[in-house]
Amino acid sequence: MKLGTGGVGGGLLAILALSGRLIGGEFSSTARTRSEPEALFARTNLFAWCIVPFDAKKRGPEERAAMLERLGFQAFAYDYRTEHIPTFDDEMRALKKRRIRLLAWWFPWTLNDEARMILDVLGRHDLRGVQLWVSGGGDPVKNAVEQEARVEAEATRIRPIAEAAASQGCDVALYNHGGWFGEPENQIAIIERLRRDGVTNVGIVYNQHHGHDHVDRFTAIMRLMKPHLMALNLNGMVRDGDKKGQKILPIGQGDLDLSLLRTICDSGWHGPIGILNHTDEDAEVRLKDNLDGLDWLVRQLVGRPAGPRPQPRSGLVTDAQGGYQVLPAAFDKAIAAGMAVAGRQDYRERPLTIECWAKLNSSDNFNILAACDTKSSSNHWELYSYAGSGVFSVYQPGWGGEFKSSVSICNGKWHYLAAILEAHRVRLYVNGTLVLDQPASPAGGVPAPSELSFGRLVEGGIGCDGLIDEVRISSGERVISGVPREPFKEDNQTIGLWHFDN
Repeated sequence: MKLGTGGVGGGLLAILALSGRLIGGEFSSTARTRSEPEALFARTNLFAWCIVPFDAKKRGPEERAAMLERLGFQAFAYDYRTEHIPTFDDEMRALKKRRIRLLAWWFPWTLNDEARMILDVLGRHDLRGVQLWVSGGGDPVKNAVEQEARVEAEATRIRPIAEAAASQGCDVALYNHGGWFGEPENQIAIIERLRRDGVTNVGIVYNQHHGHDHVDRFTAIMRLMKPHLMALNLNGMVRDGDKKGQKILPIGQGDLDLSLLRTICDSGWHGPIGILNHTDEDAEVRLKDNLDGLDWLVRQLVGRPAGPRPQPRSGLVTDAQGGYQVLPAAFDKAIAAGMAVAGRQDYRERPLTIECWAKLNSSDNFNILAACDTKSSSNHWELYSYAGSGVFSVYQPGWGGEFKSSVSICNGKWHYLAAILEAHRVRLYVNGTLVLDQPASPAGGVPAPSELSFGRLVEGGIGCDGLIDEVRISSGERVISGVPREPFKEDNQTIGLWHFDN
C-alpha cells in the first residue's frame, strides 16, 4: 500500500517512526527493547484527539488547525459529529495549509452512507495512510461458543470497512470504547480472524481513558497489543477514576501516570502518542495542561530534576449543562457511599454555612448530600436533591420545613453547592449563583442530638446516587462570591472540614 505525503517529518524513515508500521500492512518491530522517552513523547510524535465536539470555544476548521500549529502539533485525529459534516472539506484544506497530518478519523460502526462520504473526502484530498477508528460494544459472553460467534460476527462487521479502507490506502484501528469489544484480547481475536481471510490492514488504537479496568495488567496488555498497535492515547490515570468522577484528567495529575508511561517505554512501543481534551473546556487550555504534565513526567523518566507538579489551568470551566465535567486532581478523591461522623453543637447553631462539591447521576430518588441529626430532631437539617425534579433543596423541620430551589443538580456533572441557614432566612447557591433566598420561621420542637452524615441520612434509609467531595461547615454567613478554584481551606469561620480520601 502507499504511504501518504505531507506527514510530520521528512523521508520514509520519519514516516515509519511516526506510524509504527511497515509498507504492506505489517507492523514494525524494533531492535530497541525500550523506547527513549524524549523521542517517544516529543512534540513531533504527538497528535491531538477529542478536540472537535469537545471544545468550549467551538472552533471551526481554520481556528482548530491554527491552534494545533501554535501548540506544536504535527498530527491530528478527527472526531466529528453530524454538525461537522458540511465542513469536512474545509477541515482537510485547513490541515493541509498548516502542514498538519491527518493521522486518524473517528469512523462509523458500519460501511453506511456517512462512512462512504468520509472515504470520498479522503479520496478527493488524496489522503492515504489514514487510520479509520472503529468502535463497538456488547455485553460479556457466557461461554466459548458465544465467544467464537461474537468474534465471527464482529469480523464480518469490520471486513467491509477494512476492504473499503484498503482501496483508499488506509487502515482500520479497533477503538476500545468499552464493553466486550473494548477488551484488547477480543480485539486481537477479531484481527486474527480477519487475517485468516487475508485482511491485513486492521489494528488497534488503545485509549487509557477507556482502560481504567486494565491498569493492574497494563504491562501484559501492552505486550499483547504491541504487534497490532497503531496509536496510543494517554490520560491522567487514577485507580477506578471512571467510577469516581475522575475518568478524564490532565496527564501528570494521576497518581498512576509515571508508572504507566514507564511501562509504555519499557514495551518498546515507538508509534504515535495522542493527548486529548474530551471535556467541555477550551481545547487549547486542556491540551496545554496535558503537554505540561507530559513534559514533567518525561523529566522524571530520564532522571532530570522535574520540579513541582504542574498546576492545571483547566478543571473548573462551566459547560452548557450548568456543571463541571471533571475537577482538578488537587481536589483528590470523593466519597461514593454514605458515612457518619460525631455530631457537635456548633453544627446546629444558626447562622450556619454548609458547602460541598457533588456529582449526582440521577433524580429518580432523593439524594442526601449532608445531614445533621435525625429527622425527629428540631435541629435537624439536610442538603439534598429533590426526587423527580433533581432541584437543590434544604429541609429543616424546626426552622420552617422544606426549601426548594428551581435548579436541578442531577445531570452527571460536578456542582459547587452552598447553603446559608439563618434563624429567619435560607439561601441556596449553585456554582456560585444564588438560586433561592427565602424567609424561614422557627417552628420549635425537641432537639435530639446525634451524628453528622454525608451521602445518607443519619438514621439511614435514603442515600445518594453520586459522589460528594470537599464538605465545609462554617459558623456564621460565609460570603459566596463565585466557584472555589482550590479545595476548601480552614479559616477562623470553619467548624468542620472534610477532604474525603475513599
